[in-house]
Amino acid sequence: MDKIDRLKVFCLVVEKRSFAQAAKQLGLPRSNVSYAIQSLEKEYQVLLFYRTTRKVSPTHEGNIFYQEATGLIKQLKELDRFKTHARSQEGSISIGMPNRLATELVMPYLLDFYRHYPNVKILMHADDDFTHLIEQQLDCVIRVGQVQDQYLLIKPICQTKIWTLASPAYLAELGEPKTLLELEQHFSVDYHIKKHYQEWSELQFRDQSIKMPYRLLVNNTEAYIQAALEGLGIIQIPEFDAVPYVQQSKLVQLFKDIPCLSLPINILLTDRQYRPKYFQFFIDWLDHLLKEKMVGS
Repeated sequence: MDKIDRLKVFCLVVEKRSFAQAAKQLGLPRSNVSYAIQSLEKEYQVLLFYRTTRKVSPTHEGNIFYQEATGLIKQLKELDRFKTHARSQEGSISIGMPNRLATELVMPYLLDFYRHYPNVKILMHADDDFTHLIEQQLDCVIRVGQVQDQYLLIKPICQTKIWTLASPAYLAELGEPKTLLELEQHFSVDYHIKKHYQEWSELQFRDQSIKMPYRLLVNNTEAYIQAALEGLGIIQIPEFDAVPYVQQSKLVQLFKDIPCLSLPINILLTDRQYRPKYFQFFIDWLDHLLKEKMVGS
């Protein structure tokens, strides 16, 4: 019997004014009730009851102890709601991820998740900049690229290849480069989230990086892709995002024979042992979705 159980026994004895009645209601031997009271008196060095052969009544200190104990038990009952909440099917999940991954891969399939948990709210922070799980108080983050954070649990999903693309109109104007050296005669669309102007842009491949001129710099992925569609330069985006444009002949994949850069995709979580059931389901669902869509892209 732990301390909380002993306190509950004590409170019942006060209310019943009887060790025997308390034992009967709890379904315990009377000796267990007596031991619980004696252990509290010994621990706190206080006499809690006046005992006679006919009557049990709390001492002055016992009455004060009763007020404190009932308040503590009430607070613990309030805390128990967290256990109920963790088992329930209602709550919220806050998640951060790159904007295009949110709009192109996750949002189109969220109704599938809601079929299982219709009362769970998804608070989605879709941003081209890195979302910071702890600083922004998020439950999880999808991160494209290398991650080094000793305070987070890293759940690997897959690798995504980075494709190099240009529009048919751009290639009709300037020709399709066959080697990386020819890129010096071409233009890229430069992309930086924060103000960071440089004279040259840079395309990255698995074994090397190539500097090349640019005519346009943008600060979000929507504008970056749209610039390529308008024929303003060469871009590099993840395979999952590139495939639909290539299949629709809106963009052309370049340098297919040159090994492209691959980046890991991970789900980042705080290393919590206890998670609500709906949150763990969401993580498993998201893991399956990303693997299916990205590996199959």
